[in-house]
Amino acid sequence: MFIVWRGYGFLVPLIALVVVAVVHLLFNALFSTVQPWGICLGLAAAAAALWFTGIRLNSPLKNRTVVDKATGQEFLITPSHSFFFIKIQYWAYIAAAVAIILFISLLTHPARV
Repeated sequence: MFIVWRGYGFLVPLIALVVVAVVHLLFNALFSTVQPWGICLGLAAAAAALWFTGIRLNSPLKNRTVVDKATGQEFLITPSHSFFFIKIQYWAYIAAAVAIILFISLLTHPARV
């Protein structure tokens, strides 16, 4: 299996796993429940973290113009941080969609103890 990233794109699974794990553990420590509400909240928090991380890393303010000395031609170098060819900030939509699907699933099919 290949994992494809560019720049700091490898941070996508790391941020998602760490944020989901921390929020889930805190949620389970505060509330005694067998339902995975902490994972749902963790995915929502991970979506926010991915969005702000991606916006900061892929900011157009980090664009640089480089001039080739031989030809005098200008090149614009833009930052590109992606995971599986999807920019970091757009992974936030995927994480939020999974959180919404999990939330709806938890509301419609609660776990029985």
